[in-house]
Amino acid sequence: MESIYKSDVVIVGSGISGLMTAVSLYPRKVTLVTKRKLGEMSSSAWAQGGIAASVTKEDSPQKHFDDTLRASSGLSNKIAVKTITEDALDVVKFLEKIGVNFDKDSNGFCLSKEAAHSYRRVLKINGDQSGKFLVSHLIDYARQQGHITFVEDISIDHIIQKDNQCHGIMGHIHKNEAVDNFVFFQSPNVILATGGLGSIYAHTTNPRDVYGEAIAMAAKANAKLVDLEFVQFHPTALDVGLDPAPLLTEAIRGEGAFIVDEKNNRFVFKDDPLGEMAPRDIVSRSIHKHKLKGHSTFLDCRHFKINFEQMFPTASQYLNQSSIIPSKDLIPIIPAAHYHMGGIQVDINGRTSVEGLWACGECSSTGAHGANRLASNSLLEAFVFSKRIADTINSEPPKKSHNLINIANYIPKEKTISKIRAKKYIWQLRSAMNKFVGVDRNKSSLDQAFVEFLRIERETSRMSAKLKDMLLVSKLITFAALQRKESRGTHFRSDYPFQNKELLNRKVLNQKDLFDYLNNKFKEAM
Repeated sequence: MESIYKSDVVIVGSGISGLMTAVSLYPRKVTLVTKRKLGEMSSSAWAQGGIAASVTKEDSPQKHFDDTLRASSGLSNKIAVKTITEDALDVVKFLEKIGVNFDKDSNGFCLSKEAAHSYRRVLKINGDQSGKFLVSHLIDYARQQGHITFVEDISIDHIIQKDNQCHGIMGHIHKNEAVDNFVFFQSPNVILATGGLGSIYAHTTNPRDVYGEAIAMAAKANAKLVDLEFVQFHPTALDVGLDPAPLLTEAIRGEGAFIVDEKNNRFVFKDDPLGEMAPRDIVSRSIHKHKLKGHSTFLDCRHFKINFEQMFPTASQYLNQSSIIPSKDLIPIIPAAHYHMGGIQVDINGRTSVEGLWACGECSSTGAHGANRLASNSLLEAFVFSKRIADTINSEPPKKSHNLINIANYIPKEKTISKIRAKKYIWQLRSAMNKFVGVDRNKSSLDQAFVEFLRIERETSRMSAKLKDMLLVSKLITFAALQRKESRGTHFRSDYPFQNKELLNRKVLNQKDLFDYLNNKFKEAM
């Protein structure tokens, strides 16, 4: 059974990027498609950090700009950085207008200082619950508008395109993956806002549904991708065996928490004079390296004078569930895949290289974060660029839908492997990514990752759509990591441990580049 819907604009994803784009497109008719119920299982809703914005007299957009550039390891798009830092105050004003209550005291905003920021400039909502409240307010605001149609429980599988023009998207009813339950959304404007890809790694802070599906779809539609090698690992995920690993917000370190080993050594200072407040890539590598030497690693809050539970309710809930008392116990931590600086290449207005296809949020790559994202710039970027996409589309007259091409070409002809077997191979893939394409990489480990990918493909001739997408995204990241023969930002290669000034450029690639590489690799092996 097939269903076909027509719409002027279709948005895929119901996190901050998808919701903000939808409300900003008013009064144009919009269809927003989401895999789960509205707002569920998005990284946005899980975000404990807040929104970075210069709102004090001693701070300024220029200082925020400078900090962002420093963190980016020289690879950011300065126009994108200028755009988000200068528009930050407008984002804050908009959110307050729709009823968002940022944490305040008698002096104004309660601001946190996070790693690599020169000033306290991170606005929070109820301590570490910023993402939850932002998504909730946006959903309420979106439901009040009359121009948005919400379609839930649909997994999108393909972008329908021909001759580099987007015609729409195809998906299936999420709760029923039978081959005869497909849904087609015909539209001249498709906006991808599905989030990042953390769950292709065994250790991640992202929801399990966040595995790079937008990148996989865009790659199959021959869109250009960029900066795929730059995956940011958050240094302080709670290491108690949960999947995903609960995030312990960076603001805890901003309030003075130490990172220590089993002997109470603050070992991060050996790698950077900023210690715990060094950029995330440095702290993550320091912890990873220390663990490889056989040490245990912890967050130490035992000296805190603040009310931990009041300031960090989400972290407190995780710790309570694990029977950890922060005033008495060391908190075990591990680096976990958290944010992807790379993604679908977009211009300053969110356009991809495929006409009619747009992308925003973590699945896109504007260049605002370069090789290493400054903490709490991600939600800011999502708000700023979502509105830019909406303003650009609204500035143009509505487009007529193209004649729909043969959608039968996009319907699978065979049933996929069982879910039990798929879960087995998905876990093997995630483990391989963590081991071979993680915090520390080299040519040998990256080559071994491809060996694992090809083995999984060989043993699963009828892969699930999810496993196919995860494999494609994993291959693309690994391929990009092989091409960048240097260490920069979150991309660290032990065989090329230093930056190379000759490689101070963003690496653009597409699916064909990957296939050409693999074909040549096979020829050499024969």
